[in-house]
Amino acid sequence: MTDTLNPGSVCVGRLVVDLPIGAKSTVNATFNYMEVQPPKPAASFNAIKQVLEDKTKILAGTKTERNEMGDRLARRAGFDPDKIFGTTQLVGSQIDGSVEQAIIGYLVKPNLPKTIAELHKFAGGYEYVFRSDGGGADTYPATRTRMWNAALNFQPVNPGELPVTPGFCVDGGMFSDPGSAPLREGFTLVASFKNHPDANFVIDSSAIDSIDTNEPSLKHRVDSELGILRANVEGRVSVLIRGEREAAGQKGYQIGLSVPNDSIEGTTAYKFFWAADGVPNDASHPFMEVSLTIQPDEDKPASFENAKQAQAFWDELLQRIKIRPGAVGGSPTR
Repeated sequence: MTDTLNPGSVCVGRLVVDLPIGAKSTVNATFNYMEVQPPKPAASFNAIKQVLEDKTKILAGTKTERNEMGDRLARRAGFDPDKIFGTTQLVGSQIDGSVEQAIIGYLVKPNLPKTIAELHKFAGGYEYVFRSDGGGADTYPATRTRMWNAALNFQPVNPGELPVTPGFCVDGGMFSDPGSAPLREGFTLVASFKNHPDANFVIDSSAIDSIDTNEPSLKHRVDSELGILRANVEGRVSVLIRGEREAAGQKGYQIGLSVPNDSIEGTTAYKFFWAADGVPNDASHPFMEVSLTIQPDEDKPASFENAKQAQAFWDELLQRIKIRPGAVGGSPTR
C-alpha cells in the first residue's frame, strides 16, 4: 500500500525528507549488514541469471591458493584453513526463478579468505543488488540465509510513491518489516540544491540497540570542538545558534556557525549541525547527525546574502525531516 509523495520528497530509512523542488539527492543505505546498490534497468531475470551463471563457472574453476605459512597463521588465530578457504574461489550460489532472485558467494581473491556475497533481485523491470562483505568461506551459509530472507521481503517503490506500511526505504524500494529489534540499518543522504549551488546537506542515520557511551554527544563536545576550530581558523568564528532542538520526531542539539571562507577571500561560510542520540531498539528514532554547509567558491556563487537567510534555510530543512507514517508497526507518527 502506498500514498503519494510531494514533489522533491524522498522516502529514506524510516523517514520522509521533503527536499525543496529542484533538489538532487543520493542515498547510500545498509540493511541487515547489506550494502544496497542503486537499481539498474534490466530486461528480465533470465538475463541476470545468465550473467551470474557465467560468473559462477569461472569462479568454480578457480582453485584457492594456500601455503603452509598462511595455514599456520590461520590456526594460530583460531581458524580452520580448510573452512575459511574452501576448495575453489566460488563459495556458493543459489538461483530461484520463482522469486526471481539469485545469490552468489565468492572469495575476493583465491589466496584471501574474505567472502563477498551478492544477491541479485529482479522486480518491476529493474535489477536490485545487495552486497555483504564477510569473513571466510565458512560464514557464507549464515550470510546467504540472512540476505535471502531480507530480499524476499523487498518490494520496489515507484518514483512519487510513499509506502504507508512498516519498512526501511532504500533507493528504489523498501524492505518490509515491523522495525523490531535487533536493528541493523542505516543510511547517508547527500543533497544539493538548484537555487543554492553553494549548499550541501547531509543526513547520517543509524538504528541503535544501545547509547554509545564512549562517544560524547554533540551537546557535550561542542565547546572543545569550537576551541579547536577557533585555534585553527584565521578570522572570527561566530556562533549563530546553539541549544536544544527537536527534529525528525526526536530531541537533539544544534549549533550554527559563521566562519571565514577560505575558498574566496573576504567571504563567509556557514556551517550548521544537529544531532540526536537516538532511542535504543526504536527504528523510528535512530541516532542521527544532520549538517548543512554553505561555502561559495569560484564554481558555486553565493546564494545567501547574510547569516539570517542561511539560518532560515537550515530551519526549513530541519522541519522537512519527518518520521514516515506507518514506518514502524505500532509506532506514533510525528
